[in-house]
This record gives sequence, structure tokens and C-alpha cells, in this order.
Amino acid sequence: MTQLTREKTFAAIWQALKNGKKFFIAGHQNPDGDSLGCTLTMVSLLTRLGKESYAYATPAVGSDLKFLPGLQQVHVDTLPEKPDFDTVILLECSDRTRGGNLESVLQNAKTIINIDHHLISDEYGDINYIDSSASSTAEIIFQLFEASEDNLLPTPEEATCLYTGLETDTGRFLHSNTTAEALRVASALVAVGADIDKINQVIYFTKPYIDLKLLGRALEKMELRFDNKYSQIVLTRRDFEALGATPAQTQGIVSQPTMIPGVEVSSLIKEEPDKISVNLRARNSVDVSKIAQHFGGGGHARAAGFKVSGKALEDVTGELAEVVKNVVQKIQ
Repeated sequence: MTQLTREKTFAAIWQALKNGKKFFIAGHQNPDGDSLGCTLTMVSLLTRLGKESYAYATPAVGSDLKFLPGLQQVHVDTLPEKPDFDTVILLECSDRTRGGNLESVLQNAKTIINIDHHLISDEYGDINYIDSSASSTAEIIFQLFEASEDNLLPTPEEATCLYTGLETDTGRFLHSNTTAEALRVASALVAVGADIDKINQVIYFTKPYIDLKLLGRALEKMELRFDNKYSQIVLTRRDFEALGATPAQTQGIVSQPTMIPGVEVSSLIKEEPDKISVNLRARNSVDVSKIAQHFGGGGHARAAGFKVSGKALEDVTGELAEVVKNVVQKIQ
């Protein structure tokens, strides 16, 4: 494994892209705009370089991201029978398991490229580029374009994918990770043809009926605790079944309670068939990635999450509440 300077690492990545012949590309499980946008960008770039690639995602892609150019090239929940890839690229995967059950692919690869922007991230690759100061992995991928010897620029389709990742990970440029560099990259992506009107219309101004019903159910079940500093929403399997909805349709729900004055931490706890999944958001001073780490998860200071298997919903809810209580009670 190597940990080099930015310039040398980007050069090493470009060399690996040029030397490799058959690539496997994946982002993290439950792909969001950043993970999927970067995956599609890398597939497109490799095609332009004359390379063969196999893009993978698990589980199904949310309806709000199905507009992304090149999505038909992604294999959902389907791994190749013979994982004979010489190069693997994992995007926004803080450890080698975040992309799913990929050990058969990883074990056979000659080169693993790990590109990530999480604060806590393992250096499991042969080439690792981890920049926790970056707003998104999309920001890093654009910088990678800029570092190319051939002065490659993203195509309009690639720019649309990258802008989607950048905009969604910064919460429409409202989160604290909206840096000057993030805005510079956003401007550059618009300049090369990112379709920002379509991105905004589909992701932020289009909502299926069931998604809105699920949002209503979630807000009805919202509870405020610990002097209204902690918002908790619990969605059970019965809630999903009653509406004909799935946990994948909860995008954005966890952020809603942070609009309430005084709320410091918001949680969305979802009962799924094989696990309990929890999303966390913070408004001001709380680092929710530390809360997630307590349960084996991770993420960013203002947005994090974790999954638990083998425990009852009530137990996870109670344990999380105790951890949050110890954090928010220190806030004046």
C-alpha cells in the first residue's frame, strides 16, 4: 500500500488507469449521488481510454438517481462469475467491505485504487487517495481530471454525474463542507456542461407520492427528547409495509427535524428485514460521526450512520438515545 503526496498519488492513479486493461468499479452500498455519480464518471472515462470496465452497485438505485447518464451500464446486485479484473477502483468506501461482498473481486486484482473523502478511512488499497477536507469524492475525481497529462476535461454527461455528487454531498451547498474549492469545482463542472437544471428538478423538486406519504408518516412519529435537543424518528417494517414503501425511499427525511430551533442531533432509525439502519444528522456543534463510530459506523461530522444486526429495534433505539443524551446534555 502506498500513501503519497497529492501530485504523486494522482500520477500513480493515472498510470494505473493507462496500464490496466480490465477494471471493476464500485461505490459504497446504498449508493448516493456521490458514490453513483463517481462510479458512472469512471466508467465513462475508462471507455474513452479504450478500457473494459464492470460497474457494480448494491442494492437497487433510488428513483431520484435514475436520470444519471450511463446508469444502464451499472450491474445491480450482480457480480461477475469470473472476477478476473486486473484493477479495482473503490469510490467513497471507507473500508474494503463498504462496497458489499467483494472479496472474490479484490483478492484477484493486481491493483486496488481507493479514493475517499471520509474522515475515518482505511488505507486498504495499493494506491490510496483519501482527502477528508474534500466536500465529496466527486470533487476529488474532478481534481484527478485536472491532473491528467492530456488535460482531459469531463464530458457534459460526466460533469452531470460529478455535479450530482458534489451537490448532494454538500446538501445543495448548505452544509459546512461547502468550501471555496467545492464551489470552484461546481463552477468548472457547469462550464463544461453539467445539466444543473435537470439535476435540481429531479432530485429536489420531484417526489413520488409514496415518498411523500412516507415523509408524512415519519414526521408524525417524530419525537423530541433531552430538552428538545434530540429528534428521533423510528420507522418499523409495519410502517413500510402499510405504505408499500422501502427503506430506500427515506432520502432526506433525517434532515427535516434539524430545521427545528434547538435540535442538535436528528436520527432516523429504520427496521429492515435483516438489520436496523440508522442515519444521523447534526446542526451545529455535535460530531455525529463519533456517535456512529460507537456502533461500528462512520461518516462525517454533520452526517453519519451505522447498521446493527442481531439486536431488537427497541434495544438499538435505547442504546442510541443514551449515547446521544451524554453528548447533547453538555451543550448549553
